Amino acid sequence: MSLSKQYRLKHLFSKRIGGAWGIEPDENAVVCLRAADVLTDQFSHKIYDLTYRTFSDQELISRKLKVGDLIIEKSGGGENQPVGRVAKFILEEDALCSNFLDLLRPNNDIVTTNYICYILYNLWKNRTVVRSIKQTTGIQNLDIEDYFDNKVKIPAISQQNKIVDYLDNEVAKIDALIEKKKQLIDILEEKKKAVIKQVVTKGLDPNFSIKDSGIGWLGEIPKHWQLVKLKYLSNGIETGGTPNGYDIPLSNGENVHNWFTPGDLDEDYNKVYESKRKLSYEVIENSSVRMYDSNSVMFVGIGATLGKVAVTDSKFYTNQQLNIIELKDNVNKFFIAFSLSALINVSKMLANSATLPILNQQKLGDIQIPIPKLEEQNLLVEHLETICDNHANVVFKISNSIELLKEKRTAIISAAVNGELNASLL
Repeated sequence: MSLSKQYRLKHLFSKRIGGAWGIEPDENAVVCLRAADVLTDQFSHKIYDLTYRTFSDQELISRKLKVGDLIIEKSGGGENQPVGRVAKFILEEDALCSNFLDLLRPNNDIVTTNYICYILYNLWKNRTVVRSIKQTTGIQNLDIEDYFDNKVKIPAISQQNKIVDYLDNEVAKIDALIEKKKQLIDILEEKKKAVIKQVVTKGLDPNFSIKDSGIGWLGEIPKHWQLVKLKYLSNGIETGGTPNGYDIPLSNGENVHNWFTPGDLDEDYNKVYESKRKLSYEVIENSSVRMYDSNSVMFVGIGATLGKVAVTDSKFYTNQQLNIIELKDNVNKFFIAFSLSALINVSKMLANSATLPILNQQKLGDIQIPIPKLEEQNLLVEHLETICDNHANVVFKISNSIELLKEKRTAIISAAVNGELNASLL
């Protein structure tokens, strides 16, 4: 590779200026890019569903972005995603960045936009940026002056272009592989859901006599199964609660009980063993919250995640967003959980969605569940758990392969911008 020259980051930009938030939009409003618009691993930003704000003439003159500029996040972030993400500006319309971002205009006599974007991405990815982060009230703030005092090696423009061409090609190939693997996971998830629905509504033996359920979306069910409203399979359907004075997660020390919320549940049926938040004996003794038996099913009855279900292996508490179905002894809780997860679209259809989707205890209790005797329930649950375990193992392997591809992607970018590539590759 050709010889490189060392520069401090701050010397690679002809302009660096903070963004602005402006005022409520009017007929003169323009795009205001926010940190939430940054597409981290795509080196770009969203182009749809953007925010519009109105700015003064002076703000438009001094802060307006143009194609070839970069935007860098200087406030926000989190433990797993530090502040400092960068994106190339690609809109062909007037736009500014918000006050949580800075405009960076590369000095194209020294460095190309694409090359410096890869450099800044690499510094963010290898967490060099973390050394320049200050945190107050839960928000990370990037000390731009300190961060841009870092030194980087910059080759000649012609060499930068070769490196960018190589990286664009390699990154595109890896991203395409990652996308295919994600699509495969989606296909497997849909297949698993279809199998669960088939088993909890039709059973396993195709030779059983069938009967019309009388319900359009359900169709035919095994003749020896019953169609029973959920409320008749349970001793009661209740809603959890939040203790008086409860405001923060309690420590996971001794003398605490699980207090489940919707955030503890996955999208599909799942077993949960630990809640993110706990209730101490002291809190429980001084409140009216009720403990529920382990032979119960938790069901999210309100909000965007309505229909999520879970079971646990010990007694527990929940907040008021969860309905608790306390089952009778002749009902397998896992079978009911599988059934409800398969009927999630029915749950959403029955919900009152005038404002916030809500499925109250009465409507939940009126859902009709096709169900066999306990012995067959147990056999069906055993079959479904095997399917779910096999599915989880396959998805785990695919997810691991995705992570390996991401690591390879990061390593290739790092090697390229650090001058470690074999010249024959370019």
